[in-house]
Order: sequence, then C-alpha cells, then structure tokens
Amino acid sequence: MNNNVLVTRSSLAEQLRAAGLKAGDVLLVHTALNRLGFVVGAAQTVIDALLDAVGPGGTVMMPTYSGELSDPAEWRHPPVPEDWIEPIRRETPPYDPLLTPTRRMGVTAELFRHRPGARRSPHPQSSFTAIGVHAEALVGEHPMDYRFGPASPLGKLCELGGKAVSLGAPANTNSLLYLTEHRVDGKKPVKKSAPMRIGEKAQWVPYDDVVYTNDWFAAATDFLLEQGIAIEAPLGATTCRIFPAAKTIEAVTAWRKRAQVT
Repeated sequence: MNNNVLVTRSSLAEQLRAAGLKAGDVLLVHTALNRLGFVVGAAQTVIDALLDAVGPGGTVMMPTYSGELSDPAEWRHPPVPEDWIEPIRRETPPYDPLLTPTRRMGVTAELFRHRPGARRSPHPQSSFTAIGVHAEALVGEHPMDYRFGPASPLGKLCELGGKAVSLGAPANTNSLLYLTEHRVDGKKPVKKSAPMRIGEKAQWVPYDDVVYTNDWFAAATDFLLEQGIAIEAPLGATTCRIFPAAKTIEAVTAWRKRAQVT
C-alpha cells in the first residue's frame, strides 16, 4: 500500500474529470484500492468520487463476481478433495443478488453492491452491479449462456457508448476485453453450471459458455495505449486508464486476428 499520497473525494473526482470522464458517462470500473494512496474514507470515497465524476445523469458499473458458485469439480486454485465435491454441491446456497457475496473482487466492489440504489445482474457466477440512470439497461438482464457475450452487460456497455476505467487495477482485470472472445475464431466451448433458485427449489442449472483467457490483456492494453485508443492519466499514487468500450473491442478484435492471439 502506498500511503505517501493523500487522496480525498474531491481530489479524486477532480483527477477523474481531468483524465477525461464527464457528466453522463457510463462506466465499467475496475479498481485497486491499495494502489491509490492514503484514501480518506477508503472504498466509500472511491465510489462517491466516481458518482461525482459522472453526475446524476451518469452510470457506474462494477464486476461483482461470485466464482465459488461454480462446479467444485472444476476448481483448481486450489482443487478440493474428490470426496468434498458432492457435499459442496449439495450445500452451496443458490445465487441471491442481495445475499451472495463477491469473491476476490476487492472491498470496493463488495461495498458497491450494497450501495442504496445498486442493481445487480442475475448471472450466478459473473454478475455486474450498476448504479445510475442506465443501471437497468446494463444489468436488468444477463443471460446464463455466454456470460461475457454480446448480450451481457459488457455488450450493453458498448451499445450505450460507455467506457471501461481502471483505477490502478492490473491490466488482466479489465473484463471488457473478454467480449472479444466472441469475435475471434477458435473459441473453445465449455459446459458450466451454477446453483440457482428455481421456484421453491435450489438446483444446479447448466449453461453454455466459452473458455475466457486474460494472459494477453497486458499486451492488448499496451497496444491500445500506443494507438491512442486508451488514455492514461495520474490518479492519486497511481494512474487511471480509460478505454472507450466499442472502439476498444473493435481495435482489440482486429489486433487479435492480425497477431493470432488466442
């Protein structure tokens, strides 16, 4: 943690506006709180500053994944003993947008989903939560199949002319880039399942998806910065990166096809 730079709600909002955010923007935000500096008010201040930057006519969205709502037989980090698999499947609570916690998403995303007025998408493993005038349009629906596909909140972000924003977050966390998996050849299909409440019963619901990778995200980010598609600006003790969603997807798709990045 870098505590040598003092960061406040007003200073953070001012820097976000200077970086290019404006009133009415629709944002997908990834943040690394411990890289921002000494933030007065911590995660609450980061959320307040983002909402200040886009104003009452804007919208902020964050990933609020719950990765434990997946088949324990597929877990690798770490794997579980084979004799644990069925008890885990049997006892895992079904997805509930209000109750299901995030997993490894950070304190900012976890606080964000509790914010008054927050709307969380219905996908049991890879939900997004949004606040603002376009929240319903972004996350009101989220198909089980192809959770990062064109009909997901990521596709809707592009349709709304939104932006992805990284507040000191590592390049491999930029979930917007997963959308390009549906525009390149060689997608690897996969069957997945997650616990859902169907009527009065909890059951594991199967869905279709593809294998998503992020080991190429850093190279894609470098490409976007070199081309001037993404911009980078100072933010507290770190930097803010802004990616215009639709243009980013078009450019990265072409880059992946040209460089045969899979």
